[in-house]
Amino acid sequence: MKTIREKSIIRSTPTKVFEALTEQRGYNGWWSKDCEIGNKPGEEAKLRFNKEGAIVSMHFRVDEIVPNRSVRWTCVGHDMPAWIGTTLHWDIAADDGATELVFEHAGWKEGGVPEPVVQGWRHFVASLRSWVETGQGQPW
Repeated sequence: MKTIREKSIIRSTPTKVFEALTEQRGYNGWWSKDCEIGNKPGEEAKLRFNKEGAIVSMHFRVDEIVPNRSVRWTCVGHDMPAWIGTTLHWDIAADDGATELVFEHAGWKEGGVPEPVVQGWRHFVASLRSWVETGQGQPW
């Protein structure tokens, strides 16, 4: 597998999902308690995670933001070099009173996607859904 793909139906509006993907408060609520998020193309997003005492740092370039439709980032720095050059894409669409979110983490090279990354994204997509629906996510 060279692309992670997760789909979720979120009981909320595309606007609320988009806000969770473009506002500092949203990322703090569902992904990273320690981050600085750019919300315009060309800006940067920096995230840090404390994994059992070890700090993991990620650095992304914001490539595209289409209000209530799409957010796309490229990894430009990471403690694990395999991440660099991969892309994150969140696609948002209204779905019969809810919102369909399709998330892709693409561009993995040799060896494919590490299983811990697959599991991590399952956790964070569920955390995003919970954050938008209830105001309670499970960020690291």
